[in-house]
This record gives sequence, structure tokens and C-alpha cells, in this order.
Amino acid sequence: DIWVNDPFLKELYHAKFQTHPIDWHWEVAPQSWKLLLKKEKPEFLILDLSLVKQAPIEALHEIKSLSPLTEIIVLSDTDDVQVAISAFKAGISDYYLKPTNPETLLYAIQKLFSQKTLMPIDPTLQADLQVFSVTHLISIAESDLKMKELTINHLISVYEASGAIWLSPKNTSSSKPNSNEVTIDGVSFTKEIWGCRNKQADLEIERFQRTYPNIIGDSFHSHLTSHPEYWVRGDVAWIPLQHYTMGGIFLFGITKAITQPIQSRTEFLVRSLEVSFENHRRYIEAKQLTYIDDLTGLYNPRFLDHALTIALGNLKTAEDGFCILFIDIDKFKYVNDSYGHIIGSQMLSHVGRLLKSNLRTYDHIFRYGGDEFLAVLYGTDINKATEIAERIRKNAEARIFKFANHTIKITLSVGIARFPDHGKDKETLISLADKAMYHSKKHGRNQVIVAELESDV
Repeated sequence: DIWVNDPFLKELYHAKFQTHPIDWHWEVAPQSWKLLLKKEKPEFLILDLSLVKQAPIEALHEIKSLSPLTEIIVLSDTDDVQVAISAFKAGISDYYLKPTNPETLLYAIQKLFSQKTLMPIDPTLQADLQVFSVTHLISIAESDLKMKELTINHLISVYEASGAIWLSPKNTSSSKPNSNEVTIDGVSFTKEIWGCRNKQADLEIERFQRTYPNIIGDSFHSHLTSHPEYWVRGDVAWIPLQHYTMGGIFLFGITKAITQPIQSRTEFLVRSLEVSFENHRRYIEAKQLTYIDDLTGLYNPRFLDHALTIALGNLKTAEDGFCILFIDIDKFKYVNDSYGHIIGSQMLSHVGRLLKSNLRTYDHIFRYGGDEFLAVLYGTDINKATEIAERIRKNAEARIFKFANHTIKITLSVGIARFPDHGKDKETLISLADKAMYHSKKHGRNQVIVAELESDV
């Protein structure tokens, strides 16, 4: 059977499609997918991305996590290559630009039908294919959360469970109280819940601890010596993960008899998940290295381009605008020439920390190059940006830097530009903030200067 979310397709192609022996379900509303996919698993879904109210790529991930074997054909208004790549990464089978020729669409469907008929419809094979499909989606997922969602949705479906809790050992460096914390067998965990409310999850954990004491605690403590065993009794299951920072998955309300093949597939899924988690961790570490300046520990220009692209894409109104501070250390060449490059490098590192400590936690600070720094202040008008820049300038002027036997004082020159007041693209904004900074240096240094608007020039 085929689900279609586009009523316009029905008007255009209904007569042509109805001549084919296919069970069509027209106008399947996106908001009802989640509920429908828990009950039914369509073979095909023809999805018009323009009719999806939530983030389209997120919707694709959600569909594939709930029904991994459903083949998805996407129809799109955009020829953006990145959108298409993201859609294929989410697990779609085909991607077509609108308007789509009905013969082309039928060919795509028939091609997928042919691929499916080449495989015998055997329940065991279908189950194997499903877990392979899920592990593939996990391996290409772009976040830990997405990996968790794919895993949990699959396990809830296979075990016919009413809910699941992902238990992760609590980060000991955090002392803040958290409503999602729970202590089990003397170990503190944070919990992420699927399929139930927080109160029900707590009741299920209490019942489990009371009926089967020390199962979770023992498996946690055994991580360092061996792989803890997968454990299932009655309507509950505890699936520990290899690495202690990953914790484990607690399933409850299980209504299906858990056979050996199900356990084997679960263990295969878990091992694949662990590898994907580790690969993702290494990828993030490598990515951070490419975005971090070695000397100061601040972001570098590579991440600046990425951050500004995201900032521009997320803006809805002029009030959501952001400001750029272009910051330069006055007479830094004198520091290098007088005290040497080692102390000059130490100075840059100290200035980087000073700048970061004077910004809000959600702003970004970059080492732009040499003795130049750039800050992005989100949701900020010119007055607020000037206030922040003045605070930075005054704190730098008052700071006494001590290196070995040397005492050094510095000042900063700062230029400010704002989106959308000064420009509507990142190159213009950076250029104007840079010019304002040089205006400060030219007229005495140790100043904050706002870039001129075009109407003022």
C-alpha cells in the first residue's frame, strides 16, 4: 500500500494511478503519521515536503525511525543539493522536483516494487532487514539524540512495549539538581523517557527495583571488567550498553514473548549502536579541532562562517538581529618586539579568556587572526552591543598582565556593526565592523566605534 500526503496529486493523477493494482491512501495528514505508523507500516510513502509543517528532514527521520522498511519518495519545490543530501541521509529512496510527471512517479514506484518482490516475504528475513535498516540509519545519524530515538522507537515496536527509559550515568561534574535524575542501586542516573510521563516512568523504575533488586547497579559496576548481560523478565527488560557513559535502556510494559532471535537481533542492534556512538564521538572531536584555535581555545574563522550562516538563516524579524564586534589589541606589535613572541602568544591567550568571560554564555567569540578577535552577540541592538563592548574595553584597560618578570598593560579598539541595520550579508557586516575598528585606531585607539549607516555617509 502507498500513503500520499498531497491532495493535489490525487486530483492530478488519481485516474491514472487507479488503473494499477495498488492500495492507495490519499491525503494522509502529517500530524497523524506518528499515530498511524505505530499501528500500520506502509510499504511506500509519497511525501510532498512543502506540505510538512514541522522541519521536513526531522519528519523524514521520525518516519524512518517508526517504520524503517517504508520506502519514501520525496517531492520537493527546491533544487537545493544540501536538502536532497539530507533527505537521502534520512533514508529516503527517491527525490523528485515538482511538478513531477505521473509516468516518472509510477516508474519510481514500480522500480521499488520490483526490488521488494525480488526478496521472499519471510517473517524472519523481514525482521532481519528491519534491524539492518535501523542500524544503517543509526550509523548516519547526525546526533546522539537521533541515534537514541531510532533505537528506542525500534525496540518499543519489536518488544511491543508501552514505554522506555534511557538511563545515563549522571555527570559528576554537575551539582545542579535535575528533575530527570534518579538513583538506582546507589548509582545516580539521568533519564530520558519515551512513551510515558515522568511519574509513570518513576513508578516503573520503583517496581523494577523492588522486584529485581541490584540488576541495574550490578551491570553498571561490571562495565569495567566485562560486558554486562542483556536481561529480560516478564514485562520488563534491561539492555546495558558497553561504555559506562552510555548507561542502558529499560523497557517496560512488554506484551510480546521474547524469543532467542529477538534477543540476538537486540544484541546486534546494541553492538552497532555502541560503534556508532563511538564513531560520532570521534567525529565531533575531530570537527571541534577544525573549529578551534590552538593558541586561545576560541573558535576560529572556519566556525565563524558556519555560525553566521546559521544566525542569518534563523532570523525571523529585525528585532532578532545580531551585532558583530571587531576587536583589535592596540600596539600588539610593540608587545611582540619588546617581550618576544612567546609572551606575545601568552598575551593573546589571556586576552581570549578575558573576552570570553565578558560575553554572555550564548554569544560566540572567535580569534579572527593575529591579534584580532570577533564576537557575535545574538538578539542584540546597537545600544546593548555598545554597552558590552565598553565593558570589555574598560576591563581590558584595567587589567594588569604579568608574565615572568614583566608587567604589561593593553588597550583594545572595537568596531560594531549590526544585522540588518548595517548590512544583510556576513561579508558586509564583517567589513563594516572592521572599518569601524580601524577608525577607532586612527583616532586615538582604546575606543568603541559603531559603523556608519549608509544614510549617514
